[in-house]
Amino acid sequence: MKKLKKILLINWLYFSKELIEVGDINFLTGKNGAGKSTVIDALQIVLLGETNSRNFNQAANEKSQRTLEGYLRADMDDNSPYSRRGKDFSTYIVCEFQDEMEGSSFVTGVTFDCRSDGSYRDTFFIYTGTLPENCFIEQGEAMEISALRRFLKQNYARTEFYDTQKEYRRNMLAKWNVHNEQVLRMMKKAVSFRPIVDIQKFITENICDIPDKPNIELMQQNIRDYKRHELLAQRQQEKLDALQQISRLYQEMNQAIDRCQIQKFLVRWAEKEAAQTEIDQRELERTECKENLANVNEQREELERQIEQKETRRSELELACRQSNVFQEEERLLNMEKALRDEQKKLEQGLQNLEVEIKREARRLQRFCGEIQELEPEELLIPVQEAANTAQKAYAVFTGDEKGLFARPVELFEMGQQAAAELSDAVRSAAHKTEDRIAELKKQADQKSAVLANLRRNIKDYPHGLLLFKDRLEKDLADKTGHAVPVYILADVLEMADERWRGAVEGYLNNQKYYLLVEPGRYQDALNIYDRLKQEAEYRAFGLVDIGKLREKETLRPLPGSLAEKVETENKLARSYVDYLLGRVICCDTAEQLRCYKTAITEEGMLYQGYVARALRKGWMEDAFIGRRAVQLRIDHLEKELACLQEELRHWQPLQKQLTGLQEPLFTQRFVRIDVAQKQEDYQRVQTIIKEIAEVKNQLSQLNLFWLDEQRRIIEQLKEEILAFNKEKDAKNVQKGKLEGRIHQLEYEILPEKYQQYEAIEDVLNEEFTKEYRETIGVPRYRQELVRLKKADVIRKNFGDSLAQSTKAMDGAQKKLFAARREYAERFKPCAFQIEVMDNTEYEEERRTLQESELPRYKEKIRAARESAMEQFQNDFLAKLKSSIDQVQEQVHNLNKALRQAQFGTDKYQFRVGPNPDYLDYYNMITADELMEGESGLFALPFQQKYGPLIEKLFSQITMADDTQLNVRKQSELQENIVRYTDFRTYLKFDLETTDQNGSKQLLSQTLNMKSGGETQTPFYIAVLASFAQLYRVNDATRFGNTVRLVVFDEAFNKMDSDRITESVLLLRKMGLQAIICTPPDKVSDIMPIADRTLLVDKSGYRMHIIPFGKEMQNEGSTGDPESSAG
Repeated sequence: MKKLKKILLINWLYFSKELIEVGDINFLTGKNGAGKSTVIDALQIVLLGETNSRNFNQAANEKSQRTLEGYLRADMDDNSPYSRRGKDFSTYIVCEFQDEMEGSSFVTGVTFDCRSDGSYRDTFFIYTGTLPENCFIEQGEAMEISALRRFLKQNYARTEFYDTQKEYRRNMLAKWNVHNEQVLRMMKKAVSFRPIVDIQKFITENICDIPDKPNIELMQQNIRDYKRHELLAQRQQEKLDALQQISRLYQEMNQAIDRCQIQKFLVRWAEKEAAQTEIDQRELERTECKENLANVNEQREELERQIEQKETRRSELELACRQSNVFQEEERLLNMEKALRDEQKKLEQGLQNLEVEIKREARRLQRFCGEIQELEPEELLIPVQEAANTAQKAYAVFTGDEKGLFARPVELFEMGQQAAAELSDAVRSAAHKTEDRIAELKKQADQKSAVLANLRRNIKDYPHGLLLFKDRLEKDLADKTGHAVPVYILADVLEMADERWRGAVEGYLNNQKYYLLVEPGRYQDALNIYDRLKQEAEYRAFGLVDIGKLREKETLRPLPGSLAEKVETENKLARSYVDYLLGRVICCDTAEQLRCYKTAITEEGMLYQGYVARALRKGWMEDAFIGRRAVQLRIDHLEKELACLQEELRHWQPLQKQLTGLQEPLFTQRFVRIDVAQKQEDYQRVQTIIKEIAEVKNQLSQLNLFWLDEQRRIIEQLKEEILAFNKEKDAKNVQKGKLEGRIHQLEYEILPEKYQQYEAIEDVLNEEFTKEYRETIGVPRYRQELVRLKKADVIRKNFGDSLAQSTKAMDGAQKKLFAARREYAERFKPCAFQIEVMDNTEYEEERRTLQESELPRYKEKIRAARESAMEQFQNDFLAKLKSSIDQVQEQVHNLNKALRQAQFGTDKYQFRVGPNPDYLDYYNMITADELMEGESGLFALPFQQKYGPLIEKLFSQITMADDTQLNVRKQSELQENIVRYTDFRTYLKFDLETTDQNGSKQLLSQTLNMKSGGETQTPFYIAVLASFAQLYRVNDATRFGNTVRLVVFDEAFNKMDSDRITESVLLLRKMGLQAIICTPPDKVSDIMPIADRTLLVDKSGYRMHIIPFGKEMQNEGSTGDPESSAG
């Protein structure tokens, strides 16, 4: 038996140098985070031959972020003396094993050379011998790899370093005398134990040594070959089907072409016949138009002769009329009447226009005066309202609807002019006053708005220049003294102790509250500055209080009840000055009390002083500047004043708009003196014209017009006859124009076009149809149709309608043919056949070649390839799967034999293996007796009848044709299927049977979800231990059984009770296994008494150590508690 004796850790996380001695059953414990898994992770690197950090800390913490880099560099404060970050160092993990049968030892390990730049290099090594006394440390530092090579070659005979981890694992297993990497897989699973969820997966992965899977590549290739030939044959059949379809479509297209050809000929020939008929009709129409034109020209000449005769007679009669005296007198009187009526109309229009304007002016002025009269009487409006009353009366005569306005006396117009002038003057004066009042109100409102804006920013509206003066004083004093000298405004440093007396204090102090205060020691400097600035107007009005002199000359104790008590201040300068100003002014409740004191004041502002009583100005009292509340009080006061101003503006602004709305009056002195006087004269002239027109009419009635009227009647009759002849002549002209136009249209447009159309139709017929076609097919068919349909137009219409459908059908047939050819070319690339050609020879030749030779040849290849694939399927797939199933069943049989001798408490365990119900058909096929009997085997008819479809289904699951393009999903499915169907475990079902002391049996798969954590861990340990026992060949007493027996469990037995833990350890001993069991401290009382060696991991800051507790130490009476020691 080969045993692990020592473990060496150097520069591994917080282990600086740790040499751990181990026994047969080793208990590794410590608090969480103390470093148990740090030791296990180090062991895994050496025992598994892997530096992959995925193995780290799996059982302890599935979410652990431990990495190899973290273990090497160690995460600690850079100021720690143990920190390795930014340094060059070497790390060692080494295990020493002892061969008890041979009496020798060997060492396996790994070293890491880590550099300050973050890089590292690792090397695994094995040598015969034990760990050196210096533990690979020289001059206080771990040896680098180069130094280690020299050291081992000098001191040990057989030393090997490995370039690859795989080579290291192979040699390590040789040292272990195991020669099976299954033990490494088992060890990895034992360390990272997970709760049993799937008993099938657990047993197959942890118990069975997986035999090699069948190599199905050759079988796949054979299947692919026959599938490829089968696919090619199918493809050739598809090509043949496509070509036959093309042939059929080609025939349909030719039929459609013939149908279109005859219909097109019939339409063209009918068009030719119709064109000839049209030409004949138009020639006849031209002849008729020319005959009609000659008749119209004769009729026009006769009409012109008659018109000329009538015009001559009319001219003679008109000349005789004009030369008569009666005609000349009548003409004179009519002209005179027209002139008088024109003058009358012009004068009356002028009179009417001005009359309308005057009435509009009168109504507008009446409306304005009425609005003014309705306003509330105010001092400013009284003159306007009086003038409006007068104007209303004066203009009343101009508002009626009566005509003859200018027949009235001029005095009425003069009264209206005077009233309008007085009203305009009164309105203008009132408007100016209103405008001045509004401007003043706006100015006040703007000033108060500006003050309010400053107050809302907490800026008091001190008199102009006060703040500038204060800032100037402070600046000049600072320049003179070299440091800041405060200057105070009295009102800023005062507060009202009683708000009821604010008005009295504000009013009494008046401008004194704006006085400036400075420290007495700086007063003379301030005075000098003020004296220098006094010429500047804005600085003249403010007082500078001499507090020092005041305190020196005056008694500053205020009298009880004085106004000074109503004011508070924390400023001593202000206190002195307020006591001086207000300390002798007594506060009285009533005016009667005032005379009792030399100086007194009431809350309402009645002041008695110097034997004189006077009321303080209301404005002084309401101007609040004292204290913090002064700003808000000023804001409230000013907002009220601003509201009053705005209310007053809302009263005056509409009135101003109304007053300024009065237009300049029409009735001016010039208007009355000139315009009205002129219109009165015009009115009189109109009356005279009316009389003169009556006289002219009287003279006209005295004339004898009998002869003249008769001549005029004859002249009118001649005019009517001439007009009728002219209308008839115009109609003949229109008729002549139409006939000439139509003849021109026929000769130069219609007939040339008809002849051209006819020639074009003949050209088309000659181009599209051969002479032979026309004579043998076309014309005979046309004559038949003409007999049937009688007219060319009917033939053209009927076959023209059909031609559209036939052409569409022909195009459709052609498109179908071309589409079938295009699909063929795309589907069966490469294809050099032309697509859009009317000849089908290439496709027909290809169809015959396929049908007569290629398809039969492919079918023969399919038969041969399938037979070859079936042979491979039998020999390389089914036979190897059956062999694997037999081997696993043999392994389970051997495990069960071992388990019969390893009872766990009162329970016994046996593994069960049988066919998987989901794959029972496949299992039966694989294990079928007839498969191995006789020469036919797979090809035997009974086997093929029973399993033929299943074989094809299996082939389709594990093989794809060579030319099949697989997408990612299909490729993934194929790989999953290959893994599934080539794995013997797919066809088997595993379970673990438990038999209790009463002989009652249970399967773990049926009770797994109902068991506690400890109950599910028990089968795990039994199964794993049985598997290790088999792999290590513990029952073999020969040299072949001289193997390492090491088992490592992390977080072991954490769900088991004390009895199950004891039974597990006893089973370990019974099986002859060496174990390292890592658990938390809560299992100390259960495991420590039955372990050979207890190893306590202790962590303090950035340091870790192993504290050993052996049985001999316990026997010597040590009472140390590992858990308390770890603390």
